[in-house]
Amino acid sequence: MILRYKKLMIGMIAILLWRPCSMVWADDASPPPAIDTYNKAVRLYEAKNWDAAKEYFHEYLAEYSDTPLYVTCLYYLAYCYQQLGNKDQAILLYHKVIDQAQGGDAFWADMAQKRIDEILGQ
Repeated sequence: MILRYKKLMIGMIAILLWRPCSMVWADDASPPPAIDTYNKAVRLYEAKNWDAAKEYFHEYLAEYSDTPLYVTCLYYLAYCYQQLGNKDQAILLYHKVIDQAQGGDAFWADMAQKRIDEILGQ
């Protein structure tokens, strides 16, 4: 039983790491304009259009800072900057993810720390 659970968890983590955005969709607690902005950003992120995705994540974070997806968007924005070669901005945002993550967002804090370590070559 424990082995089956462990395999299931490893599989779920692999899926999240492979396509992180497609696994996290805007929820009912977010207003419709927030959902639209988030989904546009996600589609661009999945298409690896980092610059355009970055703009939509910035828009979401500026307008909807009190929604459940705030930390998730911070992480994705940081990753966009990392992919665009702006490592300093990426690290700054990853640190913000770590500072803001609480409860269910702990996953994003762990991922952010791994990305910081990756950038710094640790």
